Amino acid sequence: MEVSIRRLRAEDIDQVKEIEREAFAPLFMGNSLKRDLNNRYARYLVACQPENESSEPASCSAQSRREEAGAAPDASLWGRMVGGVRGMFGRDVIPDAGPDNIAGYVGLWFQGNEAHITEIAVRERLRGNGIGELLLIGSVRVAVEQGSAVLTLEARVSNFIAQRLYEKYGFQEVGIRKNYYSDNREDAVIMTTSPIHTPAYQEKFRGLQEAFLERWGDINIEI
Repeated sequence: MEVSIRRLRAEDIDQVKEIEREAFAPLFMGNSLKRDLNNRYARYLVACQPENESSEPASCSAQSRREEAGAAPDASLWGRMVGGVRGMFGRDVIPDAGPDNIAGYVGLWFQGNEAHITEIAVRERLRGNGIGELLLIGSVRVAVEQGSAVLTLEARVSNFIAQRLYEKYGFQEVGIRKNYYSDNREDAVIMTTSPIHTPAYQEKFRGLQEAFLERWGDINIEI
């Protein structure tokens, strides 16, 4: 299965709702994703199997050339993340997605100078293969693009795996929301990054992306 990351499209919504229901039941609320497609304060990304695996998406290729022509400090890395070799995973690593080509999704809301990750979920059978981390990388990219100063999110206090991933990308615990989850009254850990536009954070983020690429291979990102 080859995996790309791009913005949510209307035709993805039914699959995203399936993933949301699987990941968050009984808290599934059936978000108004169609309405949010044109909401400038929201952005949804999906990790998906490319529709046409035989050719590189033109928009990715063009964006890569523009970025590299700009000679940005991480132009080579950005070019690889956006328009490099397709195929995040070898076909012997994770099962084929079958007719359901959406592997996972992430939702962000922009509030003042913050980008808030509202949901991040991966199909259960595809978990543990880097897709959640890929979506988190895309989220940071979007937040930088939008000019947000920091990213924030909530995580269950018992979800240590998710918390370790977030900590890896610079999120730190800043508080607790008591009885946040209605299914079992579990508390939520409030996590936020340091300012993401600083040289220190950007250097850390470039290193994390390099490590991700070394492990999983080059990927396509359209944000």
